[in-house]
Amino acid sequence: MPESSGVGNLASLKEGEILLPAYLLRQEGGIFVDLARFPVGGGFVQFIDRVFGNGMRFLNLDYRLMVALLYDYDAVLDEAGIDARLKLASGIVPFPAERKALYKGVKTDAAFQRAEYFFETVTIDVVTEEPVYGEPGPDGEAPLLGMKQKTETQPTRLDLDEFIADMWLKGVRFGIDVETVARVIARGETGRLQVAAQLDAQPGSDAEIEEATSVLHRDNSPKIMLNGKADLRKFQNRFPQIERGLPLLRKKPRVLGKHGYKVNGAVIEPEIPKDLDITPLAGPGTHIERIDGVEHIVSDREGFLSLDTASNLVSITEKIENKGGVSIKTTGDISLAGAFIEHGEVQEGRSVEGKDMTFHDSVYGNLLSHGGVIRLESNLSNASAISKGGDVTLNGRAFNSVIEAWEGTVSAKYVESCIVMAETVEIERAVNCEIIADKIWIEQSEGCAVAGKDIHIRHSTECRGKQTVVSVLLPDIAKLDAMLRQLYQALADCQKVIEEKERENAKIRTNPEVAKYLTLQVNIRQGVVKLTEAHLDNWKRMQERFAKVERALAALDADKQVQLEKIKALRDENAHLLEMRGKRSSGICCKLDEVSGDTLVRGIFAQDGLAEFQKISHVEIRNRLRDAAFQKERIFSGSGGELDWHYELPEIEGAPDIDTFKLSPG
Repeated sequence: MPESSGVGNLASLKEGEILLPAYLLRQEGGIFVDLARFPVGGGFVQFIDRVFGNGMRFLNLDYRLMVALLYDYDAVLDEAGIDARLKLASGIVPFPAERKALYKGVKTDAAFQRAEYFFETVTIDVVTEEPVYGEPGPDGEAPLLGMKQKTETQPTRLDLDEFIADMWLKGVRFGIDVETVARVIARGETGRLQVAAQLDAQPGSDAEIEEATSVLHRDNSPKIMLNGKADLRKFQNRFPQIERGLPLLRKKPRVLGKHGYKVNGAVIEPEIPKDLDITPLAGPGTHIERIDGVEHIVSDREGFLSLDTASNLVSITEKIENKGGVSIKTTGDISLAGAFIEHGEVQEGRSVEGKDMTFHDSVYGNLLSHGGVIRLESNLSNASAISKGGDVTLNGRAFNSVIEAWEGTVSAKYVESCIVMAETVEIERAVNCEIIADKIWIEQSEGCAVAGKDIHIRHSTECRGKQTVVSVLLPDIAKLDAMLRQLYQALADCQKVIEEKERENAKIRTNPEVAKYLTLQVNIRQGVVKLTEAHLDNWKRMQERFAKVERALAALDADKQVQLEKIKALRDENAHLLEMRGKRSSGICCKLDEVSGDTLVRGIFAQDGLAEFQKISHVEIRNRLRDAAFQKERIFSGSGGELDWHYELPEIEGAPDIDTFKLSPG
């Protein structure tokens, strides 16, 4: 016999029937849950209570979906989507009392961690009606007297949907093992069996700090070059260098645990994971920044990583200090992006590259600074100190070394047998050195070769028979002067053409008829003469007659204007060349306060100034600064006396008065 539906509608709801809420839809095939209208805040459990409490049950219930909607709605939503409609059951039907009586009590422990049920053979009383007949009549047929009820006990089976409903009414509302229960019922098995178990709470994880980059650790393995080979002179990452804006550490947020549930539906709360605040860890040179929703400690500047275990601070410092020296065993060759302070010795053949470097012990290797200052507090010997875009300061002694700061200043106390090249040089004592700079100040020069534009030597003398040679860099203005003379000739040619055009113009205008026509034309244009209708035709014929003359005059004026434009351009070029000539020649001087040994002061040509010496080798520099072949003029020579000489720019031979050339029509 088909089971009748227990679902009614609002208009004709009968006693015992259930009215479906708005989020449950009765459609063909069963009852469906509309997730878009599902009451997240509650209400579904009350509906189930109402179904089971009114003697009803679900037909072909999806128990897992029901439990998920009750206790883990978010998981259902993530899997199905907000617009999904999921089948909950085939329908809602009555749960008769005689069927409900088949289900015995369920046993749960005190903590409601599990539930057990004793399965046994079940029977049900079936009532049937039988007819009662009287004695047969004359016709031999027995009359029907009535009906009597007969009760028979028949074996039956439990039902999974009924089991779920009965367990709910007995307080087991979570964790039923429906597969096991269905199998036991189908096989008719007997015995005590655990039918439901609690879901333990899933623990979360504490907040942690983890590295956001792989460059935080020192690595003393050999550096791997681009070709895949190992460079045994350098370590992979001796001093971790940090770029500006680099995430260093990040907070791994705590992850909350997931609720568990007892078999009676009570919530099992997980322990709350520990949280932490990453802000107090951000030291100088760093800041807190949220990246993709996660807090990071990010570097504010380029520099070196500092982890202070005492203060628990992560900082980025602009310099790093090393006390072990630079050698093949300690550091290998060093290449740094920031400042560097070395308290130990730099071994011969080792190189240190960085910015703003200070060395407190002797240096026998090669130093290279990019845009910063190199400071040497001890000796520089058989080595090099090169600062590109910065300065070099030597507070110790320098021997047989190269010191270079083409865009900065070299300051030294004592240099011997060195090549010193810079924009500005300041040396207390220089012995047997080659020194090149725009501006040079030397307290005492002994047998040095010095070249520059502004040279001041307090005391000059020889050294072991080698004279001091001072080369004043003179501008080679011969090319400029030749260009100026060509320019003046071009100006003269333009002026000549203008005068010729003016003569031709004047010759045409001296013709009486032409002069009369031009005068009349001006008067008509200015309104002095008014033309009547009678005179208009005569004037047109006159214009046609003198049209050729007008074109000739216009061509002469156009040719003259072309020459005037050329003169303007040539005058501008003249001003530019004169300015260049003056700049190249300004500030050239040489002053020797005292000469007590063989000293030569000479002028040599340097078209590109210091740039010429940047292109040649150190050997060529030595030869050029002492070779007499490069001498243009002798300024001073002797073993005593003093000198205060200033370069005077010679006049340009045959230069005309530029203002005599026309700039507009005359």
